[in-house]
This record gives sequence, structure tokens and C-alpha cells, in this order.
Amino acid sequence: MPPFLRSLIALATACVTVVGAAGCIRTPDPLPTGSTATPTADRVFTVLTVQPATTTDPAGVTNDSDSMVVLDLFQRLMLVQPSTQLLKPDLAKECLYTAPTVFECSLPKDAQFSNGHLLTSSDVKFSLLRALRLAPGQMSLLGALRTIETPDPYTVRFRLKYPDNQFGYGLAVPAASVVDEEAYDADKLRPVTQAPIGSGPYALEAWDNRGLTITKFAGYVGALDTDMPKIRINWADSATAEEALVGQQADIVWRTLSPAAIERLSAEIAEAQSTRQEPDFYRWRLFKTVLQRLVWLPSSAQRSNAALRRAVTLALQADRTATSILPSMINGHTDSFAMGGDPKLPKLNHAGALTVRFTDSSPGMEDLARQVVDRLHSGLGITVRLVAEGEPADLELRDSAPQVNTALGWLQDYLKNPLPGSAGKLEELEERFRSSSKDEVQLPALSEIQKQAAADATVVPIAEVDGVLFLSSRVELVGEALGPGWQLALWGARWRS
Repeated sequence: MPPFLRSLIALATACVTVVGAAGCIRTPDPLPTGSTATPTADRVFTVLTVQPATTTDPAGVTNDSDSMVVLDLFQRLMLVQPSTQLLKPDLAKECLYTAPTVFECSLPKDAQFSNGHLLTSSDVKFSLLRALRLAPGQMSLLGALRTIETPDPYTVRFRLKYPDNQFGYGLAVPAASVVDEEAYDADKLRPVTQAPIGSGPYALEAWDNRGLTITKFAGYVGALDTDMPKIRINWADSATAEEALVGQQADIVWRTLSPAAIERLSAEIAEAQSTRQEPDFYRWRLFKTVLQRLVWLPSSAQRSNAALRRAVTLALQADRTATSILPSMINGHTDSFAMGGDPKLPKLNHAGALTVRFTDSSPGMEDLARQVVDRLHSGLGITVRLVAEGEPADLELRDSAPQVNTALGWLQDYLKNPLPGSAGKLEELEERFRSSSKDEVQLPALSEIQKQAAADATVVPIAEVDGVLFLSSRVELVGEALGPGWQLALWGARWRS
């Protein structure tokens, strides 16, 4: 496969704490710009994760590994620090409201794609309109958009239907990445056999059935940079990743690890600390950044059955530890789903069989899916079948990252596929939230959305859990080293000096 080219940036960070320490969130330090010493090992910096990427096209993102690739191969107008929800320009030099419904961004004059083409406002407009056609669900945070204007090659002007405090966040999601208008088809996704063409800090060098290799793109112009010349990302199961981390053959392990592997690695860290030795690896604390939830798929014929949706919610109540589809770390969280207790479960003798699938993002998801299937079958007396990711199903168990770590970012599973009877109310509540900056307006609107979500029960929360990210002791993540929704991004990876 010929060498490929290019990459992006996005931000976020939690305190780097060893396993067992309390989780915390801090404001990041600025990224350094100087070079960092490489270790003595002659191998390439290596990242292991279990979920294979399926695309390099921003409009084709379907899982968190796709997001990781796109974040590392493309730029967006804006960046988001998920730990602070702070918006910053990335590709844009500046973005601001010039009127209540006019959002304008200026571009640098020296930005270029990895194929040498200049990047202009026309590319930005093309990319966003293309993504809105090909991936409308991923672009739902741009719902207030009316038109895009390009008065000159370095200015992008967005006219909105109403004042929108969320619009900048919509420009930071992976699907909003900028592609080369001359190279990408406006109406079809780009296959992985064709080189991705972006403008960020990395370029794609190679893609194979084991993973991919990215290299630093010298032509990058943006808010962040990386000193890592080459990174190899391999798909690996839990046993392989654990062995590689212990044997110092992996520098970052993201997700991938089973609960048992995490326990063993945590014990090894604790043992080293007890003897005042530095462990060979440590855990980057991502405190409750993952929300496990069960989502009714719009294609399901059973989704319209309100009694069945309610029964599914009740069947999972005893084991539930999350009380809303908006995580507790987000301002505006409202307890709306009951948990614990001994709810009276209806018997659904005439209900049809249900099919459940799960996102294959970590070893624990299959175990959780089997528990969910068992609860539904034993509690409701109905036939429930478990299928693999991608197969037709009624329900999907997800732990995927939100598009962006904001209230509306987390609520998209619910808001973008409303029940017909709730659609009008939700649209009004969302616009009310978006068009005001006052807590006394926003918080009641968020609360009403969460209560309606509990009534509709099309998205059912299960648990808030910590993210799984282990690093070699020779490695650190500098600055906001994660994507806008806590996805892994690699521009912050550095060798310890």
C-alpha cells in the first residue's frame, strides 16, 4: 500500500494518577514545543487497542477507533478540552460571533493538505456540507445552521436559524474534519484503499489488517504540535496487550484490557509502590468518563411498544448505578431513572423475541451484554438473543464516547432519534437550551429533557465507569491529550525526558 498522509488535533485531560488513587480533573498545562528525547529502544512508539478502525473518512466514523484515526489525521475549525469544555481554535485562526446569528471563522493563509493543495474556505464549506449529507447523525450539533458563506478564501461565515451557544462545539466533532475538496467525492465515503488527505499533525503511512502507522506531517499549521515522529497503532486482544505492557513492548494501551487484566496490572503497580520502586507502567485516571447504556435502535419494530420499553427499564433497575443519560460529571445532571430496590416486573407473554447487540470496544462489553440478556430473559419471561456488533438488532449496548463532552453531546443518542410524540417537545427544549447562556434557562431545559428520556425509555443508562488507559512509565501525555468526547488522540504523547 502506498504511503499515506496526514492528521489533526483535539484536547482533554484528567489528572495522571496511579491506579487506586482518587480520580480528579485538572486544567492542563500548555503543550511544550521543544523536542523530547526518545528512549533507547529502537522500536516505533506503539499503541494497542482492541477495537479496529473501519474508515479514514471523517463522514464514515462509526466507532471510537474511527474517531481516534480521524482526530489524528484531520483538523477541524475548533478544538474542545473535554475536562474543561473549553473551546479553542484549531485550523481556524479565530472564530467569533459577529452578530447573534452569525458565526465567523478566519483561516491561516499557509494551511495546506498533505498532498500539497492549499486549504481554503471552499474546502471547509465542502467538508461540512458533505458530512451533513453523509453523516447527519454525527453532525446534529450543527442543527442551528442555515447557510455557509465563503466571502473570500480565508473566511467562513455561518448564518444560523437562532443564537446558538453550542455551534462551536459542533465544529469540533470528528465528522466536522476538513478534507480536500479536489480529492473527496461529495456523495460517497472514501475507501480505506485510498490515501486520506488532511491537514493536521499526522499523516497515514500504512494501513494493514493488524493496524496502522502514522507519521508527523511537517506541513501542519495549527494550535498543537507533536514531537513524536512515528506512531504504530495495533489491534490487540486483552492478553496480548497485557503481555506487551508488562514486557515494555507497548507504550499506550487503550481500552482492550479485561477486568481481570486490570486487576492484575493494578496489583503489580501497588506492589512496586509498596517497595518504593517506580512501576513499569501506570494508569491514566479517566474518572467516570464512560457511560454504559442500552439504546433502542430506530430500525426495531419493537421500539414503538411503550410497555415493552418500560419493562426493559424496570428489568435493569436493580443493577443500575447510573441515574440519567447525562453523566453526573456534567452540570445539569438530573436523577431521572430509578436504581436499586425490588421493582415489580411485568410478564410479557405476548411480546416478541428481542435481539441485543453490543459495541465490541472492550472485553467487558460482551460480559455486560450477557448479563443484560439474562436480566431481560429471566425478569420478563421473553426470548432474548445476543448477536455480534453490526448484525440487525432491537437494542444495542453502548459505551462509546459522545461526540463532545457537553450536555448536548451526551444527549445525542436520545435527541437525534426521538419518538414521534416527543419530537416537538424535545426540539423546543433543545432550542431553549442552545439559545440562552443563563443557568436559570438552561438547567430546567436539561432537566426536562432527562425526565422525558426516562419516560420514553429509548435510551436506558446502566453504569458510569472509569475509562481504561495505561501508559508505560517512559511515556507521558502532555496537555489536553484526548479528543472532544474523551476519545484517544495522540498529539499529547511524549517520551519522558
